[in-house]
Amino acid sequence: MLIYHYCCERDMKGIRKSGITEGAVVTWEGKGRGFPVIRKGWQWLTLSPDHDGQSWATREIIRYDRTEYRWTVEIPEEDLSQLYDRDRLAAEIQGSEALFDGWAGSGDWRVFHGPIFRKQLVRLEHWNALREEWEDMIF
Repeated sequence: MLIYHYCCERDMKGIRKSGITEGAVVTWEGKGRGFPVIRKGWQWLTLSPDHDGQSWATREIIRYDRTEYRWTVEIPEEDLSQLYDRDRLAAEIQGSEALFDGWAGSGDWRVFHGPIFRKQLVRLEHWNALREEWEDMIF
């Protein structure tokens, strides 16, 4: 299965060296807003190849482009059981459904439980280069 991982320039060195390994699922536990619980080892992916459709990549708090690069990731058939959609993740991690609420396109989001190795990274695209190529074709 082919799926995508978007990232920024600052993540590229680590991904090129070790693959996609630093992801986490963060939920809140306790009364009221509670306290954050960080569960490492969950890599965020999407079925959507559309750069502009990544609603999670706001610049309201983080001021850099978290979709500057797009990796195409190959998940082998024998590892598909480690790929979770919203409903399956909610059954596994209580409170995780809130991570998807209110975000356009969140139905395409997936999380992979475990590392994504370098050999699974089959293509890398740089958004600025893609945009310039597209603009050259149009104008």
